[in-house]
Amino acid sequence: MKRYPKDKTNGPVSISVPPALDIVNLHVSFKERRQKLSVLNGLSLTVEKGEFVAIVGPSGCGKSTLFHIIGGLLKPQDGQVLMNGKQVTGQRGHISYMPQQPALFPWRTIEDNVLLAGEIASATAFTAPVAPRAEALAEARQWLGSVGLAGFERAYPHQLSGGMQQRVAFLRALLSPQELMLLDEPFSALDALTRSDMQRWLLDIWEQNRRSVLFITHNIEEALLLADRVYVLSNRPAAVLHEVHVPFDRPRRDEITEEPAFLERKRQIAQWMKEEQQKARLS
Repeated sequence: MKRYPKDKTNGPVSISVPPALDIVNLHVSFKERRQKLSVLNGLSLTVEKGEFVAIVGPSGCGKSTLFHIIGGLLKPQDGQVLMNGKQVTGQRGHISYMPQQPALFPWRTIEDNVLLAGEIASATAFTAPVAPRAEALAEARQWLGSVGLAGFERAYPHQLSGGMQQRVAFLRALLSPQELMLLDEPFSALDALTRSDMQRWLLDIWEQNRRSVLFITHNIEEALLLADRVYVLSNRPAAVLHEVHVPFDRPRRDEITEEPAFLERKRQIAQWMKEEQQKARLS
């Protein structure tokens, strides 16, 4: 990604903007029953600022391990994690995270759950200054209203449907001060209809702020519908098999999933995944 400020003497000057996330040659292995289990094998990928990137790959290939490394919960044996050009390998507090399950605290109200990420960030030394509670609360209530949750601010998680809880979890990640959002199969537990609604909702919300997103999913159609690029990972130990650029204009239309170009990319990724499954059965 380039920006070109004007220079009065020599004309436009190219200034390189570092990616929001740059994963460089990660190698990770664990000891299991006195044997070495290799999980990541030289994995590299990038997420540019304001870009939505999806990852698909076989179950157990190491996608969650990758997220743990990006979040600073694990350190690789080799490789680097850079954010905005700075080395952050093994450091915590640089990302916002949305897990598969909403993971809302049942004793906190909906608005207090949304504010949680900001409260945690204010207690760390790794983030930018966090807005005062009154200001953060006003913003949270405004967002809750914009996503159809007006009137539920003082409700508790058990009073909301699964889809509504996922909206709260996403807003919690969205309103955290970190630029990079990691979404770990956030819709996998939802029924098909609710999942479709949440995909559309996520697209609409993301279009408003264009945060940098790395999104794990097993659903190929979901990856192509949401993302600018899709990384296809191999079996464990995971490496990048293919990088698919998604050419469809934004904002994305629901009908795009029926277009020949969309179906062809979906078929190709499915074929790559099938080949990886066959390799796993034969190994």
